[in-house]
Amino acid sequence: MTIEGDSKDYDLLASWSEKIARASKNKIMLTAEIGMRKGLGSKLIMNYIRPNYSGLHFHVSIDPYGDLIYEHYDKSKPSKMDYNEAMFTEVKKDFAEEPRFNLLNMTDRVFMEKYYYGVEFWWDSKEYLLNQYALVHFDGPHKTTDVINEAVFFAERAAPGAVFIFDDWRTYNCRIIRDVLNEYDFEFCSNGSRKMIMQKKYEKNNTENNS
Repeated sequence: MTIEGDSKDYDLLASWSEKIARASKNKIMLTAEIGMRKGLGSKLIMNYIRPNYSGLHFHVSIDPYGDLIYEHYDKSKPSKMDYNEAMFTEVKKDFAEEPRFNLLNMTDRVFMEKYYYGVEFWWDSKEYLLNQYALVHFDGPHKTTDVINEAVFFAERAAPGAVFIFDDWRTYNCRIIRDVLNEYDFEFCSNGSRKMIMQKKYEKNNTENNS
């Protein structure tokens, strides 16, 4: 099975996923991707975290599909992208046997309203309500205001050392994003041609263990 991506710098996504997996001391980890499309981002997150993490890893992907018409970029007119029902059907088939994974067929705004208090998972006869994120891949709407809203939502739920990876960072005002996240103790780490990495500072008593 070959899962395609529509961006670049997937090596950054893979390496940071592995890095947080090795650094985490928590027994449970939650990660997310906004804008799953064909699924390469989510697949890499799970593939690079799970072999390198001793705890339980849960992942949620958010994407409405359905030929949604919306303003994708700053100052752009509403347009229909190619995220259609056929793609959604294929993604569901490709990820049908992926454990501890939720594909939520909705927009980012609906997700933030509906799952404000956490995402539910059922695994090994137990229910988990999780609301602290260790890594988030932002690859949904590329309007500055939308990315700010997403960044704030997840920053308020970010674990110490959480990593935020922003795709297509050149297409919106990433300086504002960086300034906003600085208020939540995030620091700029690096960027490639398409992806920008920011990380939340570790709590003081965890700094030495994760340096």
